[in-house]
Amino acid sequence: MSALAFIMAGLFCGFVDACLGMGFGVTSTSVLVTFGVAPAIASASVHTAEAAVDIVSAISHWKLGNVDFRLSKHLLLPGVVASVLGAVFLSGLNLEVAKPFVRVGLIIMGLMILYEHLKPGTTKNWIRSRMTKTRATILGFIAAFVDVAVGGGWGPLGTPALILSGEEPRKAVGVIEFTEPVISLTAVLTFGLLLGFENFMWDMTLPMIAGGVILSPVASYLTSKMPKKLLGILIGLWLVALNVWGLLQ
Repeated sequence: MSALAFIMAGLFCGFVDACLGMGFGVTSTSVLVTFGVAPAIASASVHTAEAAVDIVSAISHWKLGNVDFRLSKHLLLPGVVASVLGAVFLSGLNLEVAKPFVRVGLIIMGLMILYEHLKPGTTKNWIRSRMTKTRATILGFIAAFVDVAVGGGWGPLGTPALILSGEEPRKAVGVIEFTEPVISLTAVLTFGLLLGFENFMWDMTLPMIAGGVILSPVASYLTSKMPKKLLGILIGLWLVALNVWGLLQ
């Protein structure tokens, strides 16, 4: 793939992430794995790009008052621990074993995004319980492990879980976007120590960062014109179709 293609991928993935509070990791990893990139290298490279793009998003949400620091601190510590474990787990997998695992995980993420936008407001009331310290700790650990091992999941798991616990949508997105750079940077450092930073796809990472950052001011305008439900359905279908096709291949 050329630098222009990676910039376009960054634009697209950044748009998805900005609109839904999720999607940069799972979308980017799907594209890279489809083009034959080893899952560990794909995850490491995507998290490098994601960390840079999410820093811009995190600062914006912080300045807008969208961050609940009570939740953030409970999510971060278990998230950091799980991101290290996820990187170690993925790095130790044989390539042929890892690809199907990653694809299945990405299909699940796609189905989650699809369900969230096809079935809004259908969750039973008993699920809507407050996000306690214990629940936030468990959520942080699971979401970070899946995020690093599968290539995405901090947003797809974290954002819906926080909203279902009664958090305002803007606060849920704000917390996830604010904490995500820390999770991504932890994964990047761990992958770098295990795989070597020289093995990262820097020719992909830098253009994707450029694409993701460029899109940030444009995303607000485009989001106001496109229904989030429609976008969520299209992205969910795209992720599922792409990775089912990959498994069949």
